[in-house]
Amino acid sequence: MAISFPISASSKKKQAMLKDILYNIQWMKKEKWMQRNWLQLIAESGNQISEMVENSLDMFKMEENTYDFNPTPCNLTDIFNKLSSDLGLLVRQKNINLSFYQGDNYLSNDDSFWVSGEYRLLQNLFANLLKNAIEASPSEEEVRVQLDHQKPDQSMIQIHNKGVVPETLRDCFFERYATHGKKSGTGLGTYSAKLIAKTHHGDIQFKTDESEGTTLFVMLPVSKAPVINEKDQKNQHPQDFIDFQLQGKILIAEDNPINQLVLKGLMEDHNVMVDMADNGKEVVQVVERSKYDLILMDMEMPIMDGFEATKIIRKKYSHTELPIIALTAHELDISEVNKTQTLINDIIPKPIQPLHYFTCLKKYLKTIPNKQQPLNVSPPEINNSETSDILNLDRALKQLMGKRQLLENIMQSFQKEHFNAPEAIKKLIENKQFKSAQLKIHTIKGLAGTIGAPMLQKAAQDLETAIRDGMLPKLNQLISSFRQNLDPVIETIEKTLPDSLKKTETPELSDTLSEQLENLEKNINNLYSLLMDSDSEANDACEECLPALSYLIQSTDDNKLLDQLRLNMKGYMFDEASEILKKLSQKLGLELQTH
Repeated sequence: MAISFPISASSKKKQAMLKDILYNIQWMKKEKWMQRNWLQLIAESGNQISEMVENSLDMFKMEENTYDFNPTPCNLTDIFNKLSSDLGLLVRQKNINLSFYQGDNYLSNDDSFWVSGEYRLLQNLFANLLKNAIEASPSEEEVRVQLDHQKPDQSMIQIHNKGVVPETLRDCFFERYATHGKKSGTGLGTYSAKLIAKTHHGDIQFKTDESEGTTLFVMLPVSKAPVINEKDQKNQHPQDFIDFQLQGKILIAEDNPINQLVLKGLMEDHNVMVDMADNGKEVVQVVERSKYDLILMDMEMPIMDGFEATKIIRKKYSHTELPIIALTAHELDISEVNKTQTLINDIIPKPIQPLHYFTCLKKYLKTIPNKQQPLNVSPPEINNSETSDILNLDRALKQLMGKRQLLENIMQSFQKEHFNAPEAIKKLIENKQFKSAQLKIHTIKGLAGTIGAPMLQKAAQDLETAIRDGMLPKLNQLISSFRQNLDPVIETIEKTLPDSLKKTETPELSDTLSEQLENLEKNINNLYSLLMDSDSEANDACEECLPALSYLIQSTDDNKLLDQLRLNMKGYMFDEASEILKKLSQKLGLELQTH
């Protein structure tokens, strides 16, 4: 019997890719200096063909009932999170709303919906069905995914859109090569989805109606969450479900200190060496000096963003030689990013979801079995019911795998760095520095999710969208709403933090600090001069002043000015920094030469 599925399904695409390979080889004969780049392209094309062949062979085995099916508990929330990101570009192009519900409630990142299956196959199944639903939906409508338990042992996932299946397709909807009015596609999406569902001992059905649209019904077997100790499940956090320990060396590229704290803190229980980089330029320099097993790359950083840094790294290392995972709080379409070249291997959305985070890292790092006993995490010693709408500490602890000290450190840093965010954002907007304002609010949006502040996160999202879309008349109102949501969070953090983190003790006067105090006036004047010249060396000059300023500020109870100086220096807002330096000098009795 001929293997019809793998050959006919993608023959045209494979032929095109092979033509590209042959074309590249011809060029290699002519241009020696391009050989490395062409070899990299050939390797990537080969990997893509290999993956296509593997998927095709899997389909063939399913057709022949010879597929070796190995189901495990799979959380559909993780799959839909990833697909929501991957399909973001298509959603925006169609101008529709893609929403997910469990029962009557909106499906959040904290929810779980466990089915029994193979993660890769289920991701392919829902990727095909969601893509078809989005393409079939009229513009400005909703594609709704509804998760329910039809029976104790069977789950029901409904995918609804307002489009209608043409009558000519209704009898052959799940057959091979069923297409209608599409310029691209193989016509195998619904066929392969049904084949995968059948392999999972489930099924897919549909109904379509001129007035109601089309609904797909996906039935899959239910699974219990992979709990280590069901008896203590209520006291457990995500770390309890991670039965492996990561090993290797990774580079985390992240410009925000609090996000650095989160990403590094989550690695405490793993045998992983972590290096940090603050911007894309630093990433490129570090990669030249050191070898890494994996890079976690924030896509939005100052000086050089993650996209540019990744493109430079890919000139030397392919995606198989040095995997790069994108970190982003925006929707990111991996197929669009990798359209001409495989730049990134995966995407981890912010705020970080521990199960997805470690499951993703597991694909690229070595692992050993985790022999630790399940954690028994005590809840914070406050009445969280009074503040859960403002700051949900139970949710935040879950986000951080029960690491209470890490949460406290993050809250302290958040309070210190962002207490004056509305004023800073307003100033940036007044100066028409919209990109800087958007970056700042983007950072706060992600951190709000990490510390369990949903109302602040929503206010930040609204403000970020308005800045991005140029909705200037709405900005004052949205900044006011943002402030109204931020202030209670800052106040709640102040009440929640232990006294040990609220106190500021005077640091010991070392010889180095003594010398810096003696030279402080000279160093401050040098810093001021560089700020007035907009010289990038001002950041280094500021670092020389900070220890002495911190020591003196301890006594003047004016930490806010020093925090503002740090933030403005980090954002290269040199005019604002010079004004703060004037105020600090006056308060400390230092003579600043301003003329």
